[in-house]
Amino acid sequence: MAPSNPDTPLRILLVDDDEDDYLITRGVVAEMPGGRSTLHWEPNFDTALELICRNEYDVYLIDFRLGARTGLELLREKQERQCPGPVILLTGVGQPEIDREAEAAGADDYLEKGRLEPILLERAIRYAQRHRLQEQELERKVAARTAELAAANASLVEADQRKDEFLATLAHELRNPLAPIRNSLEIIRLSADNPPGAEKARRIIDRQSRHLARLIDDLLDASRITRNTMSVERMAIDLSEPLQAAIEACKPKLDEGGVTFHDSLPTAPILVSGDSVRLTQVFSNLLSNAARYSEPGGVVSLTVSESSTHVTVRVTDTGIGIPSEFLSRVFDLFVHGHTLMKQTQSGLGIGLALVKRMTELHGGTVTARSDGIGRGSEFVVTLPLLEQKG
Repeated sequence: MAPSNPDTPLRILLVDDDEDDYLITRGVVAEMPGGRSTLHWEPNFDTALELICRNEYDVYLIDFRLGARTGLELLREKQERQCPGPVILLTGVGQPEIDREAEAAGADDYLEKGRLEPILLERAIRYAQRHRLQEQELERKVAARTAELAAANASLVEADQRKDEFLATLAHELRNPLAPIRNSLEIIRLSADNPPGAEKARRIIDRQSRHLARLIDDLLDASRITRNTMSVERMAIDLSEPLQAAIEACKPKLDEGGVTFHDSLPTAPILVSGDSVRLTQVFSNLLSNAARYSEPGGVVSLTVSESSTHVTVRVTDTGIGIPSEFLSRVFDLFVHGHTLMKQTQSGLGIGLALVKRMTELHGGTVTARSDGIGRGSEFVVTLPLLEQKG
């Protein structure tokens, strides 16, 4: 699929079960710049899916409401069947959650039917086509690179297979922030008279850029683990400081996921010999992991206890749990989790490996516990207390 030649009519398929909406959309399309677009109408969900998968149109306009079904369901089935073509979702009322669901389901843009105008629709179609071409090119390069690596590593065993899975996941994780960044740049370009829209786009770019930076930091740490060059700068610190920093970093993610968080930080200092930045990373990874695999309404807890020689930090969640056969591998590098975890959330398979290595560099240990699928999990970090002289 390529952007239509200016001399060739643009073929548009409208999937909408309301004939009045079809007539309105037809009028908007007729007034689009260029005047060389053809609109075809299909009100039936199943027939529309078959037409989409034939790839005979340049762009698809899909209504959110399709009788007993929804446009999001049609998008998901389109994705499952790997049918190509750019999609713009149309809805009667703009809702941020629908916008996010539409993007996750594979929509290239999202427009309110009540605000549909010829110039706006033409821009959205043009951008959707360009966006889909960029995605296809990126997918082609990733597929080519993955194929090269797979061919080079064909003779390796399980460790090499894990690296192949990691590369595929890495490509996906690095790609995820690119779409909103590209979208936001286009919004800024088109928002000369819409400062709030431009500001929102700039915030998205900032957030996604910081996400990319975190991914790169994780990759560098993974490289240090494999080359055994990771180090920590140890000094006397109060463990409450990295614990509090980790909580502050992860609290927005817990709140966003509808997860209740409890902690019991001690009031008295807990002195350890450690690297505050690295210990913050340890506990941030554990809290982030707990949030990632907890459903809305779940509970995540962080508790601290002391013995005469050690301090123990427990991060407990009521999430999806870990099967017993997987517990022995949960800290392995490039391991993404069991099947249910893969379906629930993505990840590079680095975080828990970093937790283990950095805890060991502090002279401590970390263990994982779970009673099985659906019964939550607990990660226990034990660190030696700083020896008091005199």
